[in-house]
Amino acid sequence: FLGARAWDALVPVTVMPVALPLLAAGDALFEYNKGNYQYDRKMKMLRDYQVYSMKIAQASLWREDVRDLISLTEKKMDQYTIVATLLAGFCVSMFSEGRLEP
Repeated sequence: FLGARAWDALVPVTVMPVALPLLAAGDALFEYNKGNYQYDRKMKMLRDYQVYSMKIAQASLWREDVRDLISLTEKKMDQYTIVATLLAGFCVSMFSEGRLEP
């Protein structure tokens, strides 16, 4: 059998050919996974920015819809004012000029 000194001298020689490729493979796998992780994080960040910009655009569309509805109400009120003024003028002329003929 081998003594302690002989065993210590033999272990690095037998472990090194096996350990170095395993370490290299582990490092390559870690770097591969790190690259994928960084790519996924970048894509998630870009997706989140796209979602935020779409939400901002949606809010501006809602604001535009509210502006359109309010302006529509203003236009209707302008038309009602014109009609009401004409009716008031006719009523005043009817009351001030006398009776209508039968």
